[in-house]
Amino acid sequence: MENYNSEKNNLRTIVTYQKTVRHTIKPRKMKKLVLSLITLFALTTLVAQEGQDSLAAKKDTSYTIKWGDKTIIVIDHGDGDIDIATDDTIKIESKPSQRYNHYAGIDLGVNGLLNSKNSVNLGEDEKFMDQHYWGSWSVSLNFIDSYIPIAKEKFGITIGMGFEFNKFSLSRDFTVANFQDSTIGIPDSNGFEKNLFKMEMINLPIMFETNIGKDAAHSFHLAVGGMVSYTLGSKTKQVFELDGEEIKTKVREDFNTNPFRFSLMGRIGYGNFTLFATYSLTPLFEEDRGPELYPFTVGVSLVHF
Repeated sequence: MENYNSEKNNLRTIVTYQKTVRHTIKPRKMKKLVLSLITLFALTTLVAQEGQDSLAAKKDTSYTIKWGDKTIIVIDHGDGDIDIATDDTIKIESKPSQRYNHYAGIDLGVNGLLNSKNSVNLGEDEKFMDQHYWGSWSVSLNFIDSYIPIAKEKFGITIGMGFEFNKFSLSRDFTVANFQDSTIGIPDSNGFEKNLFKMEMINLPIMFETNIGKDAAHSFHLAVGGMVSYTLGSKTKQVFELDGEEIKTKVREDFNTNPFRFSLMGRIGYGNFTLFATYSLTPLFEEDRGPELYPFTVGVSLVHF
């Protein structure tokens, strides 16, 4: 009985001491203490399991313990070695983002014109727009695109926005001019060194795009859709020689060009290499104010953003 009373008094002393400690430990120290106890518990459990599983195959076993904003990972290698890692030493490796849309960048293409018979051989009233293909360039600065996934990266919708600068290098000695609300070609005997017709546009494409491959860098991609364009302006530039002096003339007018253009667009490629083509469903000039000609462009995407 005397031993019992002695043990009881000791127990009261311990409880009283624990209560005193509980009231004097600060929250931060409490958190560290709890983390230490959890770690000790995990280690004790691992040691016990090691004794029970000494005959089993040795494999790495990991335990993740979370407390507040702290993470502790205990790794048992099965051979007596135990590693402990905290969130200060854990490095999370993230995969680089994959780019599955292929519109944003710089496009370079060659411009052409088809008449109402879908021929590049223009008729008598259209021949003032005959051109040298070498020198008839299209440069597009596509500064925005966004991919909306339907079936993850395999199939989705690409939308974008860009500026387009078109140049037609005219091959005949005609001056493009407005006459009685119509755009015509006036014969000129100066003999032009350069005879250019230029346009600036803003483009808004929307396309269905599919990607086939294990990742974006090794993926075959195909996009088809449409594009709405708004004409910002048009002008002509001519360079010729007169009495031994080089003359340059520039005329900025609308030349009765359609303010809006609706085009078909297709893009195909592999990785970052992309070929593209566009064909306008809208004539270059407004109805009954110029020849019925439909612009098209074929080219390659040089730079991706």
